[in-house]
Amino acid sequence: MMVKRMAESRFCPRVLIVAALLWLRVCAATAQASDPAAASGQGPNHNGISHCQAIGAGDPAMTPLSVVCEFALTYRRELPDFICEQTTTSTGLHSTTVMKAQVTFEKGHEHYSNATIDGKPAEANSAAAASAMKVISWGELGSDLVELFEPPVVAEFKFQKEEKLHTIHAWLYEFHIPAEKNTFWALRDSRGIDLHPECQGKLWVERPSGQLLRLELRPVRLPKDFEIIAAHTTTDYSEIAIADAGTFLLPSKSVTTACLHHPGRSTPTCRTNVLVFHDCRKFVAKTRVITDHPQP
Repeated sequence: MMVKRMAESRFCPRVLIVAALLWLRVCAATAQASDPAAASGQGPNHNGISHCQAIGAGDPAMTPLSVVCEFALTYRRELPDFICEQTTTSTGLHSTTVMKAQVTFEKGHEHYSNATIDGKPAEANSAAAASAMKVISWGELGSDLVELFEPPVVAEFKFQKEEKLHTIHAWLYEFHIPAEKNTFWALRDSRGIDLHPECQGKLWVERPSGQLLRLELRPVRLPKDFEIIAAHTTTDYSEIAIADAGTFLLPSKSVTTACLHHPGRSTPTCRTNVLVFHDCRKFVAKTRVITDHPQP
C-alpha cells in the first residue's frame, strides 16, 4: 500500500508512478536494508573520505569536486534530527494534484506521516489516493549524491565550463555512469522489471566556495520495450534554516519528470512533480512519565 511504502522510506529518492503502478527507484535500497550502519550514515564507507582528494588530484579545475565529495559523504551524520513540511505539486496533461506530508529526519532516516492528497488523508482510501495522485515522490531529503561519491567512485566526471546559475557564479561538471557500473540507480516498470540504465548527469558547484548548488540526473539509451521512455530529476541545494537548530545545506526543491509509453498511443504520457521543503524545525522527542500515585 502507498502509505506503508512511505513509512518504510530510508533516505533514498524515489518516484512512484501510481497510474502505471511504477517505481522509479533512485537508490540502492537492497544494500541499505542489509546494512543498517550504512543506512544510518555510520558505516565505514561514509567515514572514509580519503578517496575524495584523488578526484581533484592533478587538475585544479576538478578540485571543487573533492569538496562536494566530502560533503556528500558526511552531511547526513552532521544533520540534527528535524521535521519539515513537504509539498508536492504533480502536473500532467489534464490534471494537477497537491500532496502534502510531514517528513521527520531522525538518525539518518526519513519517516513520513500526516500525508494528504488534495486536502484529504491519503490513508483514508489508498485506491482513491492512487487514482488522484498520478505521480508520488518522496525521499528527496536523501540523495543519490551520496551514492555518486561512494567508493569505488564509478562516475566519470568532466569539467564543462563556468557559467551563472541564476545569479551565482558556478562551475559546471558533467558525469557519466556506464550501465555495467550502475549498481544504485534503478527503474522499475509496472511489470516489475528492474533496469539499471546508463546515466548522465550534471553538477553545479559555487565558485569559489565549492558549495553544491544543483544536481541533475537522467537515464539514457533505455530499451525500446521498456515502459519508461524518459526520466529526469533536478535537485537544488541551498542553506535551509532549521528552527532551534541552525542553518544547513539541504535539498530545497526537486523537479522530477517521467514519461511512459502506452500501447495504442502515438504520444507518451508525461507527468512532473515539483517538490519543496518548508517550515523546518528541530525534532524533539516528548516523553510522559506515568506513576502509580496521582500527582497533586
